[in-house]
Amino acid sequence: MRSRSICMSQINRRNFLQMSATALTGLIVTKPLLAALTFIPEIDNPLDFYPVRDWEKIYRKQFGYDSTFHFLCAPNDTHNCLLKAYVKNGVFTRIGPSYGYGKATDVYGNQASHRWDPRLCQKGLAMVRKVYGPRRVKGPMIRKGFKDWFDAGFPRDENGRVPAQYLNRGKDHFVKVGFDEAFEIVAKAQVNIATTYSGDAGKALLKKQGYDEAMIETAKGAGTQVLKFRGGMPLLGATRIFGFYRFANSMALLDDYIRKVGKDNALGGRGWDNYSWHTDLPPGHTMVCGHQTIDFDLVTAENSKMVICWGMNWISTKMPDAHWLTEARLKGTKVVTVACEYQSTSNKADEVIIVRPGSDTAFALGLANVIIKEKLYDEEFVKGQTDLPLLARTDTLKLLKPNEIIKDYQPRELKNTQVLKEGEKTPPPIKQHAQIITEKLRQEWSDFVVWDLDKPGIRVVSRDDSGLAGNFALEGEFTVETITGEKVKVRPVFDLIKEHAAHFTPEVAGEICHASKEAIISLAREIAKNKSQTLVAVGMGPNHFFNNDLKDRAIFLVCALTKNIGFHGGNVGSFAGNYRGAYFNGLPFYITEDPFDIELDQQKQTRIKSYYKMESAHYYNYGDRPLRVGNKLFTGQTHLPTPSKFVWFGNSNSLLGNLKWHHDFVVNTLPKIDCVVVNEWWWTASCEYADVVLGVDSWAEFKYPDMTAAVTNPFFQIFPRTPINRVHDTRGDIEMLAGVAKALAKLTNDARFEDYWKFVYEHNVEVYLQRIIDNSTTVKGYNIKDVESKAKEGIPSLLMTRTYPKIMGWEQSHEKKPHYTKSGRLEFYRDEDEFIEHGENIPVHREPVDATFYEPNVIVCGAENLIRPKGPQNYGLSPDDLSVETRQVRNVVIRPAELTKTVHPRKKDGFTLIYITPKYRHGAHTTPVDIDIMALWFGPFGDPYRKDKRNPWVGEGYIDINPQDAKELGIEDGDYVYVDADPEDRPFRGWQQNEKDYKVHRLLLRARYYLGIPPGVARSWFNMYVATYGSVEGHENNPDKLARNPRTGYQSMFRSGSHQSTTRAWLKPTLMTDSLARKDYFGQVIGKGFAPDVHCATGAPKESFVKATKSEDGGVNNTKLWRPAQQGLRPGYENESMKNFLKGGFVNGK
Repeated sequence: MRSRSICMSQINRRNFLQMSATALTGLIVTKPLLAALTFIPEIDNPLDFYPVRDWEKIYRKQFGYDSTFHFLCAPNDTHNCLLKAYVKNGVFTRIGPSYGYGKATDVYGNQASHRWDPRLCQKGLAMVRKVYGPRRVKGPMIRKGFKDWFDAGFPRDENGRVPAQYLNRGKDHFVKVGFDEAFEIVAKAQVNIATTYSGDAGKALLKKQGYDEAMIETAKGAGTQVLKFRGGMPLLGATRIFGFYRFANSMALLDDYIRKVGKDNALGGRGWDNYSWHTDLPPGHTMVCGHQTIDFDLVTAENSKMVICWGMNWISTKMPDAHWLTEARLKGTKVVTVACEYQSTSNKADEVIIVRPGSDTAFALGLANVIIKEKLYDEEFVKGQTDLPLLARTDTLKLLKPNEIIKDYQPRELKNTQVLKEGEKTPPPIKQHAQIITEKLRQEWSDFVVWDLDKPGIRVVSRDDSGLAGNFALEGEFTVETITGEKVKVRPVFDLIKEHAAHFTPEVAGEICHASKEAIISLAREIAKNKSQTLVAVGMGPNHFFNNDLKDRAIFLVCALTKNIGFHGGNVGSFAGNYRGAYFNGLPFYITEDPFDIELDQQKQTRIKSYYKMESAHYYNYGDRPLRVGNKLFTGQTHLPTPSKFVWFGNSNSLLGNLKWHHDFVVNTLPKIDCVVVNEWWWTASCEYADVVLGVDSWAEFKYPDMTAAVTNPFFQIFPRTPINRVHDTRGDIEMLAGVAKALAKLTNDARFEDYWKFVYEHNVEVYLQRIIDNSTTVKGYNIKDVESKAKEGIPSLLMTRTYPKIMGWEQSHEKKPHYTKSGRLEFYRDEDEFIEHGENIPVHREPVDATFYEPNVIVCGAENLIRPKGPQNYGLSPDDLSVETRQVRNVVIRPAELTKTVHPRKKDGFTLIYITPKYRHGAHTTPVDIDIMALWFGPFGDPYRKDKRNPWVGEGYIDINPQDAKELGIEDGDYVYVDADPEDRPFRGWQQNEKDYKVHRLLLRARYYLGIPPGVARSWFNMYVATYGSVEGHENNPDKLARNPRTGYQSMFRSGSHQSTTRAWLKPTLMTDSLARKDYFGQVIGKGFAPDVHCATGAPKESFVKATKSEDGGVNNTKLWRPAQQGLRPGYENESMKNFLKGGFVNGK
C-alpha cells in the first residue's frame, strides 16, 4: 500500500485547494511541515493561523508611503477633484480621493454633504504615469528652423512672409535653451511681428499676403492686433490661464511703443474664445434666454421625477457625479436616454430612444407637436415667461412694436432694469444689482404688444412685465391699424409655432429621426405630466453639429411649454467643459488692469481699462478668413477677426494639435503664421508644430496657487502649492507670462511690462487672487490663504450662488425677474434681419451641413409664409450648388414630409456613413489621453506586446461601425480601413496635387464591429492623438515600428491621419450676427452682437459624411481575420460558447 505520508514539495496550489476539511483531518504529515493545516473547529480570526505571510511585505512596501499631499486635478471635464498623492522616496507613487468634500463650507458656515465623497475617476488614478511619463516637456524648447530665423534677424520676403526654409514645422528637431533665452526670443518675435504689421506698411503687407480686406481694416493699423492669445478654458486657472488675456491687454504698451499713439488710442492684442471654440457652447441658449447657458448642478437629479439624458452620456462623462443619477433612479426618478447610440447611461435607463445624429431639432418639434395638439402645455407659464403671446406682423415677420400703432409712443420707464444714460459709467459687476442696458438700446428695443382677451384689444408689455400671465391670446389672427392708417395682420408667436410644429407629426418626425412615433408620443406626454419635475440634461454631442442653435431653441420650447425651466426638479441644461468664468466676475480687475496705470500696492484696488479685443478662433481655424461666399460677407462687423501672425496658447492642445480640419490647417494655414508658442507639460501634436515650447508644471508640481470652479457642482476649488519637487526644468504658466513681460521691459526700456506682473516675481500671486475674490459675487468674503490651507488638506470651499443646488433660471421662474433678452422673456421668435434672411425667425429644423443621408443644410419647414429666406441666387450662387463652401449659406426650403426623399450629393460617389467624432471626457479627454494604460483600456485593440507591428502604439484609434454596414462594405472586424470625407477639401485643400502630404494626413485606422450604434452611423473618439510627419516617419523607420517621432518622442495613435482628417471648419451665418441681444460674459450688462463664449461662431468637430474602404486584413501572419474575431469572441463571429453565454446559458449550470 502506498504511503499516505506527503512532503510539502508534493503539495501544489491545485492539490491544496482540492483538499476538503475531511481529507485534511485524515492527512498523516510530519511536523512541522504541515502543522498549520491541523483542523481547528472554531476560528475568530482566520489570519491568525495563516502559515507564512512574508509575501505581504512586498505588497505593503509597494503601498507604503512616507508622506502625502493634495493637488487639484482639473481637466476640461466639468468636475475638478482634489486628489491625495502618496509619496515615497520623494516620488508620489499612487493617487486616491481626498475625502474632504463633505467638509466644505461657505463663509456663512453652510456645509456640504459627505455624499459628495469620494471624487475620483480613472484619469486621476492614471495621473502618476503622466507626471512621470517620458513625454513630459522637460524645459524650454526652440524649433531649429525658428531659431535660425531668429539668429538671422527675422528676414522676410518681399510680401513680408517668413521664408519657407525656416518653416519646416513638424519635420524639424528642437533645441533646448534656458528660460531667459526663451523669453528673450519670444519677446523679440512679438516686437518684430507687431512692428512689421503696424501702420500703412503693415496693411500693405497683409494685403499682399491675401488676407481679407475686412480683417485688415479691423486691425486698425495696430500690429499688436495680429498677436493672438488663448488660455484654454480659463476658468480652470483664474490667474495662470486667464493670465493670457491679461498679457494680451498689456500689449497696448507695445502698440504705444511702436506707433506712439498714446494710451487713449493704443490697442492690445487679441484673445480667442474657449467654450464656443470647443463647440461646447449651446448657442441657442443665448438666443432664447440671453445669456451663455442655463444649467443646473447635477446633484439636483434626485429632486426630479424624470431625467432625460439628451445626447449626454452621464454615467461615462460625468463620472464623479454619476452616482447622483443612479441614486435618483433608486428613489423612483425615471431615466430616459435620447441619443444616437445605445450608451452606457442607456444601461441605467428606463427608456431608450435612438435618433439619427443631427436630427434633434426635428425630434423636439415632434414632441412640441404632441404637447400643443393635445393641449398639454402650461398656459400660465407660457403666457408669463415666454414671448409666445407677443404679436408678430404677417407682412414683415417682425414683432409688432407699440410705436407702430401708438403715436408718439415712448418706451416705459423700467423698474427692474437699470438704464444707463449716454456717458454714464457702468458699475463693476459686484455692484450691479439689476440688469443693465444703455438708453440707446432701450430706445431701439422698446416694448412689445400682446392681444388682451379681456378688452379685447392690444396691450403693451415691457421687460418689467416678465412673469405677467394675463389673459393673452395664444392663437388667432388679428388686425391692427398703424399710425399711418395701414391695416396689418398680426398673430401671436405661439400661433406661428403651432402651425410650424403641426407639420412635425409623430409619424413625420419619427421618419426624419429614424425613431418610432410611439416613442415621441409617449415621451411628450411624460414630460407634460411631470411639469417642473423633468430635468433635460443635454450633452456635447448634439452641440457638435452645424445647426446646433436650432436644436437648443426647439428643446427649450418643449421645456417652456411644460414649465420645466428654472426649477429644482425641472430645468434644461447643457453640459460640456468648464465654461462659467463669470463665477469669478471680479476677473476684470485682474485681466484688464490698466497697464498704463498699474496698482503696485497690494492693499489698494486696481483701475481697469480694456485694451485687448476678443474674437473667435474659428476664423483662424477656417483658413484665417471670415465667411465670404458669393457676393456677400456673412461675418458680422462685431465678429470680424484680424490676421493671425503670432499665436501663444496654453492648456489647449485643441487649438492646433486636435483642432477641426487639423490636417488642412497644418498644410494650408499654419505656414501663414510667423510664430507659434505653446505652454505644455506633455508633448502633444501642438508641440510638434510649434516654434517655441515652454515646459510648464503639472498640477502636482504647482508652486503658485490658483483657483477654479465647475459648472456641475457647487465647489470653489484651489490649486494648492505642493511640496513635491519639480520633475524637470519647468515653471508655472504664470511665470512664462511674467518672464516674457520682463524681457519686453528690457527690450522697450519700459518697466511697466515688468510691473504688470510684480507679484509673480515676488511669489505673491495671492494678491491677484484676493483682488478677484473681493470683487466676485460668488466668493466675496473668502481669504485666499485660508482656502488654500484647506485645499492642502483636501477640502474645497463652497460657491455662494443664489440657490443650492445651483439652478439657472430660478430667479426668473420664481421671482419673475426678467431674462437677459429684449423682452425679458424666454424668446422663441427671432425677428432680427439676419434670422429672417436665413429663414430662422422660428425654430426650424435644418439638416446637418454634411453628416446626413439627405440634402445637406436644407431648411425643413412645411408652413407657408412663416419664413421667407433669401435664396442662393440673392448671393450670386446657383440653387444647385451644393459645394461645401456654398452649403453654409444655402437657404433652400423642403417640407418635412419630403425630406427623406432627398439624397446627399456624395452618395453617388460611394459615401454611405454619417461619421461622428464625439468627445469622451472621462475616457481620456484632455488629460492622460495617450498614457499607455489608458490607451490599453480604451477599446479592444490594446496590446502591450504589439505582436502586430502595424499597431502604431499599445493602443490605437478605431472606427465603430455597425456589422451590417461593415459586411456590405466588405470590411471584417479588426480590419484596417481608410475613411475619406468630401474630397473637395479633405483631408486638406489641394491634396490631389500633394501626394507626399496626403500619405501623412489620410485617415487609416482599425474597424471595430459595434452593435450599439445604428446602421448608417460610424464613430471615432475625439481624444486620440493625430498622426504627424514625425510619427508617420517613425512608424515607417523605427526598428520597433512605433508611430513615434524619432526627434521629439511624440506618439501618435494613428498610422496616418486622424479623426480630424474628415472634419472641417464651418461658419454659420446666424451665429455671427450683430443684432442679437445677449448678456456680457461678466456682470449684468446686456448688449448686442459678438460676445466671446456667449454669441459667436461655433465649429462642428463631429460633422462629416464619409466613405469607408478596406485597406488591410486585420489578422497577422497570413491570417485574414483579427484573432478575437477568429476565436468567435466578437459580434458577428460568435462561437457556440459565446452564443450560449449571451443567452444566459451558463447561469444555473445550463
